[in-house]
Order: sequence, then structure tokens, then C-alpha cells
Amino acid sequence: MLLTRTSPQKYPHSSDTELFETPRRKRYRTNDEDSSPSTSSFSGSPRKKQRRESPKKPPSQPEINLEQVLRNIEPASNHSNLLALKAFPRDERTSRRLVQGLLHSAKTNVMGCFRRKKGKLLETELYLEWLNELDYVVIALHTALNAKVPGCRKRLPGFGRISFTILYNLVDAFIDEVNAHHDGSSSEPSLYPATMTLVEEANDESTNGRSEEAVRLAQESLKVLDTVLADAVRRYKAERGRNNPTLASRISAQEHALAKSCCLLCEQTGYGSEENDMGDTLMEETRDIMTQWKNEYEDCEDQLIDSDNDAT
Repeated sequence: MLLTRTSPQKYPHSSDTELFETPRRKRYRTNDEDSSPSTSSFSGSPRKKQRRESPKKPPSQPEINLEQVLRNIEPASNHSNLLALKAFPRDERTSRRLVQGLLHSAKTNVMGCFRRKKGKLLETELYLEWLNELDYVVIALHTALNAKVPGCRKRLPGFGRISFTILYNLVDAFIDEVNAHHDGSSSEPSLYPATMTLVEEANDESTNGRSEEAVRLAQESLKVLDTVLADAVRRYKAERGRNNPTLASRISAQEHALAKSCCLLCEQTGYGSEENDMGDTLMEETRDIMTQWKNEYEDCEDQLIDSDNDAT
């Protein structure tokens, strides 16, 4: 009888005594698990993790509706209407764009008033109408500059820069628009009512009286604007001008630009031509205050240089 030899059973492990075990399945992370923070080797890449953990930017503030804010400010305005003006931006480009929007709105309103009227305006009459439409800006900022803290006699702070920036840019934008209309180079000719040509003015005997009256009234309007802008310069200097050479230098440059603009306005409209054709009487008080600010800083700077030289 033949005997069969059986070989011992082989186990897949190193030790023949260990029992066979089913190997564990590899576990893969789901998308939901990937979004949760984890220290395992299957977590997202460092860049993705950094993006997830980086703080979100704060939501941008809505842009101020400057025209509506200014129209809400009246001599008997409440405190909240005044404080709304403090949202006026500091960025120069944005500030100028908002002020140009005020002039655009004024031109639109004037165009709406004269679109259906018969007859043509003189150029000086058109410019006067623009100034009349902007009266609310001057009134609002005069109110803001003279507003008092509730319950005391101290004036509300913080309106110097805002009032100066708005009014200075308003004067600049107005003169630019007069220049564009006069030269026929405006980008918005559809907002101009019909105005008389030089030939039509020469053939109409009433134009001389109308032009003189329009110039007189426009000069009065600019004088009021000049008074409020001069107050804004004084407040701006008191609030921000101490030991601020950068601001003094900027004021000096702005005064120079304003003088050139007034000369151009006088040339094209006859405003401020009583003494000469340079427009020296236009925005005179504002320009004097700005020049005084510049000169005071230059005098102080000279004194510091002299004292340093004496010390050496």
C-alpha cells in the first residue's frame, strides 16, 4: 500500500502559525471630507488650503449719492443729514468724478427747462443757468461749515477737506465746461440748449442788455461761491494744515491752477473784467487765503533754515 505525502499548508504571512486575514481596503477621501481641515496625507494642496483659510475681503461700501446728500442738507437740516456727507471719498479721482456728476445733472436740468422754449439763449445766459442750478451745493456746504455740535457751541469737525474738495472741483469743472462749450469740443453737445451765434447777437438789439444782466448775475453767484470756498480753505487749514508741508505745496499748485482758470473764464465770458482782462476779481478771496497759506509755510521754512545756519 502506497502512502501519499501531504505538504504542510502555506500561509501568506511570514509566520506559518498566523491565520489568514483579508487585507484592508484602501480608503479614499470623498469630496465632502476634502473640504474639512485634516492632517492626513490625503488633504488638499498647501495652495488650496491657504486659499480656503485666507480671510475674505470686507464688502465694498456703496458709493455716496452726492447730489441727494447735498439736497437733503438745508439750513434747518438735522444732524444725520450732515453726517451723511462724511462718506465723501478721499480718493481724488473718485471725488472729481462725483463732482462732475453734479455739473452733468445741472446741465441736464437746464436742457429740460429750455428744450421746448422758443428763442435762443446767449452763451452768458446759459452759463448763468448752470450756476443757478448749482446753488444747492453752495447752500449745503455753507450749512455744513457752520453747523454746531448738538448741545454746544463748537462747530462740527471734519467738513473742511470735504467742502474744499467739492467746491474747488466744482469751480474747475464749471470752467472746463464753459471752455468746452465755447470751443465746441464738449463730449455732451446734446445737453446744450440752442444759443445765439455772433451774427444773430449782432442783429438783435436786446442782446447787449441781456448779456450785461447775465454777466452781473453770474458774477454775484460766483462771489457767493467764493465766500463759501474761502471759509472751506480756512477750515481745511485749521483741521489739516498744521506742520503739513505736503498739503501746503498742493494748495500752492491748486491756487496757481485756479488763477489760470479764472483768467480763461474772464476771456470767454467777460466775468471779472471790470479792472482788466485777467479775471483778478474772480474767486479773489479764495485765492488770497490759499496764497497766504502757502506764504506762511514758506516763511516758516525760511526761518528754520536761517536758525540752522546760525547754529552751525
